[in-house]
Amino acid sequence: MSPQPQIWLCPTDRPLIPGYQALLSSEEIARSQRYQPPQDQQRFLTMRLALRILLARQLDCLPHQLQFTYGPQGKPELVNRERRSPWFNVAHSGDYGLIGVSTEGEVGVDLQIMLPKSHCLKLARRFFALQEVWQLESLGEEERTKLFYQLWTAKEAFLKATGQGISGGLDQVIPASSLDQYQCLPSNYETNQWRLSSQPLLVDQESKDHYWTAIAWRTNQVNQAESNCLPNIQPFQWPRHLDP
Repeated sequence: MSPQPQIWLCPTDRPLIPGYQALLSSEEIARSQRYQPPQDQQRFLTMRLALRILLARQLDCLPHQLQFTYGPQGKPELVNRERRSPWFNVAHSGDYGLIGVSTEGEVGVDLQIMLPKSHCLKLARRFFALQEVWQLESLGEEERTKLFYQLWTAKEAFLKATGQGISGGLDQVIPASSLDQYQCLPSNYETNQWRLSSQPLLVDQESKDHYWTAIAWRTNQVNQAESNCLPNIQPFQWPRHLDP
């Protein structure tokens, strides 16, 4: 597997595969029932199925054999993995989801459908660093909305990678203006050990929806030079016998 994480884009608006329950745990089925409306249940289940299929390929096992445990903020990890490898993360927004998998270190992904936010400055003043707020205040509405999503996804991708969630401090995670690395991170993390990919996501030529995505991953010293290449986002392919 390459030093860069592998990233898959998965539509979540397709029908669930027949017999999907046999591939999931009872905990996952129960958890899906907390989502409302039913469309959100389908999205959650679709992403869990896709995640199990991808991890099973990596580990040469069957999807239903995978067992998960959860960190303090709810981040899933595989049970009984000596190096916690592979690391993985999932995000979904609108009708699409992202899955990131890495054998090199922690990985976090975030995906946001870019809806106009009249209250983005209010959110920024509450959660962002002061210099980021000033930058947003200096922009017109369209550019402000774009930068808001660039910053938000970059911050959340890192906090998801480290398992902290947004309670870990959005204002302490500051991406560089180039959006390929971090300018500032919480004191127990080193910026030179982390890489960032931030990019718009064109999901469909006919779609009116626009998405922004961010991928954060930890590099190691051996593969750090190779990790300067940005990961590609590839379409998730259902196995033929499971294709909805």
